[in-house]
Amino acid sequence: MPRKPRSLKEEMDRLTTELRERGSTWIEVAGEYRRRYRLNARQAFREAHRYTQDRVVDEWKALWPSEPFSVRKLGSWEAWPGVTGNEPPVAGLNRLARIYGCRACDLVDGEDHTGSDQNANVARRRDIPTTPTAVNLTFSDIKGVLPGQPLPGPMSPGELRDREFEQLVHAFTDWATQMNRRDVLALIGAAATSAYASPLLDRLNADESQRLTMAAADPSRVDDATIGHIEAVLRHCTRQEDALGPQATVATVLAQQHLVVSLLSSGVPEQVRSKLLSLLADIRRCTAWMLFNLNDFKGADYYYAQARNAAHQADDDAMCGMVLANWSQLATWRGDPRLGVEHALGALAWGQRAGSKLLTAYACDVGARAYAAVVRRSAKGQRRDDHTRCFRSVDQAQRELHGADAGDPGARLVPFYGEGQYLSTKTGCLLDTGDPAQALQLAATAAAGIDPAFVRNVAYIRLKTAQAHLQLRDVEEACEELGKAARLAEYNTSPRLARSIIETRERLSPWHRTRSVAALDERLHASRLIA
Repeated sequence: MPRKPRSLKEEMDRLTTELRERGSTWIEVAGEYRRRYRLNARQAFREAHRYTQDRVVDEWKALWPSEPFSVRKLGSWEAWPGVTGNEPPVAGLNRLARIYGCRACDLVDGEDHTGSDQNANVARRRDIPTTPTAVNLTFSDIKGVLPGQPLPGPMSPGELRDREFEQLVHAFTDWATQMNRRDVLALIGAAATSAYASPLLDRLNADESQRLTMAAADPSRVDDATIGHIEAVLRHCTRQEDALGPQATVATVLAQQHLVVSLLSSGVPEQVRSKLLSLLADIRRCTAWMLFNLNDFKGADYYYAQARNAAHQADDDAMCGMVLANWSQLATWRGDPRLGVEHALGALAWGQRAGSKLLTAYACDVGARAYAAVVRRSAKGQRRDDHTRCFRSVDQAQRELHGADAGDPGARLVPFYGEGQYLSTKTGCLLDTGDPAQALQLAATAAAGIDPAFVRNVAYIRLKTAQAHLQLRDVEEACEELGKAARLAEYNTSPRLARSIIETRERLSPWHRTRSVAALDERLHASRLIA
């Protein structure tokens, strides 16, 4: 028999652990905290996570370092609607929802007036739930539309699968008609793409892989021409992803990965094995990059690790450097810039070993971003050294870039990296280290220097320009640049880019009543970025 908890803290620790081990969602855990301890919604979610107010503030600063936040402000939001509290803004609730893994509406103890709706008690067909905005969708919002009973009658596995698929399509179609269909279908499409690419869902078993090998080629006849063809398909996919986003290309890249894995496992001539391993590393690196842009950071982390392993097996120094450089960017983006620095230093060492000034420049570039993020998160007294490292790394990136020639061994891996992208990184570093005026001066030159074919890169320099204007309180100019980024997001539908645009828009909340922000919201709605 378990002993009685010695304190309220121990009791709460045990409650959260038990509920999570049973599979309860954070919404369900917080609901139990509200019932048992008579807490309001904001207090309940914090306690459900077993976070102190200091911990929540630290999480906030890690995600939004340019947005000031304090324990005192959080305390006032938690005290509302009491006399000592202040009403939290929608932008603040959105941020807390991200920290707590819930919906913004879950954090508000609002009044329920649905009883005044004469249709409220009429059961809808299929018990379709009313749903919050698509960006905060959870499984509990859609489980009501899923088939609840097994299909009747005997049927073969193939017939059963087809019937189940048809039933699921009809269910989602009916559900989508009750909502903003553009947002719902876009969300389902992105989610399905990410699920297809997830390392947790390996669609081919050993027998299927063997059949694929037999259908593709006799492994003993794989030669440089075969490898060149697969590489050409991969290069085409990466350029298409740069223009259109990951949803358009990830399935093709995964098919190429299965092909290369099957060839390697079935036996290929030793003289081409290392080339195939290098190709496999590049395919997995590209898969990780696409998952990164789908906001599937865990999946991206998995594939970067797999890419690094394949690159090591191939003894490919250049590929090792490229994988670690990409991995550094992921770590910094996820809020772990010290790990980003670690990966960048590894990328630098491998790039130099490969004799590639371009890869060395790119390693210094991502290292500068990581150092800037460290500066952003550090206490004032600890910033000087990392500030110096950041801009020393930026300067080294420029020197290496200008010293590269046409025969650089890393040129095929970094076709996007040039003067414009270097200046875009320097712009971001100036923003992160608190110099928006100088960042704004660089941004225009950076935008002009980026190849328009790399749509997402162009969108991000527009986003940085908007953020520089915003830090300088130039609201109208910030809205103009953010609108340009939104138009580009219509072409490159990367969920990561969309999330970045939405988060920048949230920082304009204090001016939401102005004409320029209202016009921007119309643009974002037309671009399907907000409802």
